[in-house]
Amino acid sequence: MRPQQSLTAQIFSFFALVRVQNIILLSVAFFLTSKYFFAPQDNFWQLLNDHKFIALLLASTISIASGYIINGFYDLKKDMINRPDKTILEQQLSQTKRLYLYFGLNLLAVIIASFISWRAALFFSVYIFLIWIYSHKIQNIVFINNLWITILSIFPFFGIFLYFKKVNSFILWHAGFLFLILLIKNMLKDFINIKGDIVENKQTLPIIYGEQKTKNIILLISLLTFVPIIKLLQYSYIGNMRYYFYVAIFLYAIGFIWFYLKPVALQYFYILVKVLIAIGVFAVMLIHFK
Repeated sequence: MRPQQSLTAQIFSFFALVRVQNIILLSVAFFLTSKYFFAPQDNFWQLLNDHKFIALLLASTISIASGYIINGFYDLKKDMINRPDKTILEQQLSQTKRLYLYFGLNLLAVIIASFISWRAALFFSVYIFLIWIYSHKIQNIVFINNLWITILSIFPFFGIFLYFKKVNSFILWHAGFLFLILLIKNMLKDFINIKGDIVENKQTLPIIYGEQKTKNIILLISLLTFVPIIKLLQYSYIGNMRYYFYVAIFLYAIGFIWFYLKPVALQYFYILVKVLIAIGVFAVMLIHFK
């Protein structure tokens, strides 16, 4: 392979490894959450000109990217079974280079966070450690692995709480809804990855308790999401985002029933949940928060 071709392949491998599409969506979610929940009085340019806020955004996305790298490092054998095509692309970067990237990105995230404050640097150091603990140990502890990865998914948003020093019941109920829907997504992923998890002797809900019991647990959590949704709809400044919840409940109910009755619907239901989460990111722009 020519050097130029090798470099191009490694760049694409890096993008695949860090799930660049997820990083982009996270960045948008981070920005829109900050604007519409924590700084509704500011315009977009004011946020973009806030250097400490941009540092917070960069530290979050970089530390999450490094988390994808270390998780892929530990899950290489499982990923070769569950998603061989993507894993082959990612293998353009050797395991040694992945570790260099992992440590380099972590160091960069902490350095950037230190420009905000020493507390921010400590916050991201803890976050990076929690990601490593998950990849190294926690992901093999049944159900705790689902809870842990879900907490890690929303952990950077706690940084927004600390930065803006603002929190209220509306924000907390929305965070609760997000936590539950992400937990469902991660549990569905256990169904999709079951072949590789069995080979690698992973401890997940579908493997330990069976598919039917796991579906019942997802049903219970799905019903629990109505609690934050009902609470959110009681706020006047939910605005037109209420229509997102109406449509999401309808589509989710249809998708879940199909998934519950027909195993073949798993992949479609998983995609639906991911799409609803992505649309929810942009739906916050419909909030009239004062």
